[in-house]
Amino acid sequence: MGHPTARSVQVLVVVAASLASCDDRTQPDAASDAQLQVKGGQFFRGDMPADASGPPVKAVAVSPIVHPGSVARTCSGVMDASATAVALAIEGDSGYWIVPAGLPDVTAPGFPTFAADLAFSSRLPVGTRTFLARAVDGTGHFGASFARLLDVTPVPRPVGRFVISLTWDDDADLDLHVVDPRGVEIWKRNINSYEPPPPGASPEPPNTPHPGGILDFDSNAECVPDGRHAENIVYADKPPSGHYVVRVDTFSLCKAAGARWRVEGFLDGASIGAAEGASTEYDTRFSHDRGAGVLALGLDVP
Repeated sequence: MGHPTARSVQVLVVVAASLASCDDRTQPDAASDAQLQVKGGQFFRGDMPADASGPPVKAVAVSPIVHPGSVARTCSGVMDASATAVALAIEGDSGYWIVPAGLPDVTAPGFPTFAADLAFSSRLPVGTRTFLARAVDGTGHFGASFARLLDVTPVPRPVGRFVISLTWDDDADLDLHVVDPRGVEIWKRNINSYEPPPPGASPEPPNTPHPGGILDFDSNAECVPDGRHAENIVYADKPPSGHYVVRVDTFSLCKAAGARWRVEGFLDGASIGAAEGASTEYDTRFSHDRGAGVLALGLDVP
């Protein structure tokens, strides 16, 4: 899709669906390869127009620190009075997004505003990226770029004496399973390795500590994307010595074609083993209960 004309800008930012009904060849671009997703926006593939004779953006508010896979990040701003829409993009991305202008804000009477929820691809490269906002008027003319630098940082790994991590590359719902040396399985339905005293045993004294492994999060549960694409089992204190079995269960691909994953174990901050693999639709057909998943890795802790 090329640059929008004045007519197409007006139609796309107000009633994009009506444009498609007038031309059967017009299909919304899913922007599946884009590093930026804008909820409620219309995607245009390619660079923004070079001409900058349109209205300016006066202010933009966006978080300066993001992680690959971040979702629900708010962006807002104020534009010149003649603006009817805003174009948003990450510099160098495969395209840009058009979002219609909103009503003036009490803090900027007379000037149209915009607000949008942003999501960033899990493939967004780590480093400094430039976020661009350009106002667009009713004749389709783009104004000069208003730039904000983004610091793209990796999702931090949890701190602990022993950490077992599962990460993957899309919005599939994968689950981490770890069996400890005592045979206790930690996963989303048994999130820690603590086992209470058996029936008939003396009750524990109040505030008895329960050191062991804990699952930090059930990422993308039931195909609700959370931007993490990661699960970790963390031992804050010294873990039990012995052999740990790590499995990856593909609960659902959530309409993705597949998912590439990586598991890795860290003992006192140093990697002690890692493995990579891929999930396919075939992997979703099996039980997702205790004992589920493909064997990914064995780890030995002294």
